[in-house]
Amino acid sequence: MSVRTVASFLRAASGRLALGSLLGLLLFAAETVWLLKAGVVGVDIPLDGPYAALAAAVRPLLPGVILRVVAVYMVAGGLLGLGAAVLTSAWTRRGGWVALALMVPHWVGLLLFWAWDRALARPALFDDLPAVRPVLAWLVDHGEPWQARAAAGAWVAVHLAVLAWRGARGLRRFVASGGPAPLRAERAAWAVVAGVVVVLAVAVTVRRVVPSVRQPLVVLIGIDAFRPDRLGATGHGVAPQVERFLQDATLFTQAYTPVAQTEPAWRSLLTARWPYRTGVRYPLTPDARLVLAPTFAQRFTDAGWRTVFATDCSRFHFEGPASGFARRWQPPRGAINFALEKLRYRALGLFADNPAGAAWVPEFIDNRALAGIHDPMGYARRLSDGLVAEAGEGPLLFAFHATAAHFPGDPVYPFYRRYVSSSEPLERRLRMHFAPVSPGAKGAWNRAGAEGLYDELIAQADAQVGTLLDALRASGRYDDALIVLMSDHGESFHADRPDLAGATSVHGARLGDEENRILLAVKMPGGRGAGPAQVDALARLVDVGPTLLELSGLSALPESDGASLGPLLRGEGRPLTPLYAETGYTHVSPEVFDPGHWPGAPRTFDAYRLRPDGVVEMGDDAGTAVLREKDTGAFDGQRWVVDRPQADGSVRRTCMGDCEGADARALADWLDDATERAPESASRRVAGHVDDRNDSRPPGNVRPPQRLLRVWPGQPQGAAHPQPRGG
Repeated sequence: MSVRTVASFLRAASGRLALGSLLGLLLFAAETVWLLKAGVVGVDIPLDGPYAALAAAVRPLLPGVILRVVAVYMVAGGLLGLGAAVLTSAWTRRGGWVALALMVPHWVGLLLFWAWDRALARPALFDDLPAVRPVLAWLVDHGEPWQARAAAGAWVAVHLAVLAWRGARGLRRFVASGGPAPLRAERAAWAVVAGVVVVLAVAVTVRRVVPSVRQPLVVLIGIDAFRPDRLGATGHGVAPQVERFLQDATLFTQAYTPVAQTEPAWRSLLTARWPYRTGVRYPLTPDARLVLAPTFAQRFTDAGWRTVFATDCSRFHFEGPASGFARRWQPPRGAINFALEKLRYRALGLFADNPAGAAWVPEFIDNRALAGIHDPMGYARRLSDGLVAEAGEGPLLFAFHATAAHFPGDPVYPFYRRYVSSSEPLERRLRMHFAPVSPGAKGAWNRAGAEGLYDELIAQADAQVGTLLDALRASGRYDDALIVLMSDHGESFHADRPDLAGATSVHGARLGDEENRILLAVKMPGGRGAGPAQVDALARLVDVGPTLLELSGLSALPESDGASLGPLLRGEGRPLTPLYAETGYTHVSPEVFDPGHWPGAPRTFDAYRLRPDGVVEMGDDAGTAVLREKDTGAFDGQRWVVDRPQADGSVRRTCMGDCEGADARALADWLDDATERAPESASRRVAGHVDDRNDSRPPGNVRPPQRLLRVWPGQPQGAAHPQPRGG
């Protein structure tokens, strides 16, 4: 190949690459115009009121983000341009404008095939485009991934066949006669280009296998909002990977969270303390309210372990240095994350859903908030690679919070057609939909549809968990690992309220089994047979940290409310330790479920404030109101005792379950002990109780008889049976 031929080829290739990049840039410009017309938060659009601060915080960060997005469009467009140039060469030998004119429709064709494939995989990428909804609806009902790939393969095969035929003719004419070498060289060069494109495509999709070295390994996996009734015969096959794991683990059938919302639940998990002792008692708690306390993750870090926390959603659960994890893989925190949800550059879901794209624009690709753009299964594969790699570097504590069953709640293939009826509107099938939680709300969905979508999202999270566990099995690390599988809370679909059948589901609004009962299973090193298959004793989320520390041979946390589950895992008993629980802060006013309840905190954007660094947090006044509106309760496995603040300033106490006898009275006393220690206890008065807040009695396990005069109708008065405090 002569120097002139090489130079000619390079000029042609660079021209095609430049044209492809230009087309990518034009695609970016078209999407930007669409976003501007839609009114995107943070771009040059005048915004008034509370959104003005959000826009002001986001605007300085956007240039860097946008430049990286532009780079993705140009690089992907250039690679498409090279592919389109190879296909174009099947139809013309001429260069110049003719070849360029033919290349453009081929570039668009490749893009459309790519979009077809991704629309089948993640239909939420296009569900908010009215023009494509009829086609998308057909794909959701009837499409399969092989269809797009087969059509693209056939289209490319036709071009390659024509190219091969023309090449064969050229060889017969020129090779035998020693004809022009440049032509042969140019076609060979284009073949090399095609090979490079194929290699690049394979390189971004093939998993990297990392050899592992056996080191102590502790894995904690939390599935957001997983209800235990999705297991066994009542689960309808929603979670096969969890079921498979349970064959090797001990399942705690009576496990509960102290607060059914992610951020406060995880803080209680990490510190092994009740929410009123952590300071984190509702989503977006200000850092100033955080009570610094040792965490079990910090214990592992101090002992020389590698500690990693990972999640794909950080809008309402972001772990900072106070978590104790040395490394934290999570989307950005604050205003920029809320704004990214509006920056729906859909082609990112085509071009960047691979390891290279996730490394370049992780705030888009590894961010659950971006419906359709985020690829949950690709994320799980990359995460499992990271888990195996970290496990080979030394002793590792690895925690992952899977958030598939959370807004925007967009199931991917094959999950979006499993449990929701095809007769439901398309928008209901592809994403969670907010409907007011108010009696008889108009235009609401039915409960079966809401639970069906929830089941699809739980199945998706289950598949993510299976990807991580399969990676551990493939690397030989599964059997010797200590693995805890849990959920932070359940989910309520208002089964007891027919008038709320179509309202949005909720967690953190009421105390009880639907929202507070959780999944909790522990696999000891050694796998099946290392512990009992099932434990029916009461377990609490605050017990997880002490359990991990004991089983790993590390020192316990000071002043812990939790207690190790080690004795139960060894088939032994342990003293009954009740659960303290409180409601969180949700989109639902507590009056909906409890008429006469204190109406509570504001449920508008005004409840929040934006710090100068862009972090969104609840305002002080709203936070104080949230603490005042909280229901607090205790559960001992047989009964719930719950205190509900009323609009008249009193607190109404109720009991659910077996509410007679000394044990019931003892649980009520235990709750009084716990709530007296809460910061807002000075402003709470339980109706029917003697006000002895200012007595000089030291903290103890049992209140004197006069503290409990009448808690619920029909209860006899008398002294309570002594009962130990939890933890």
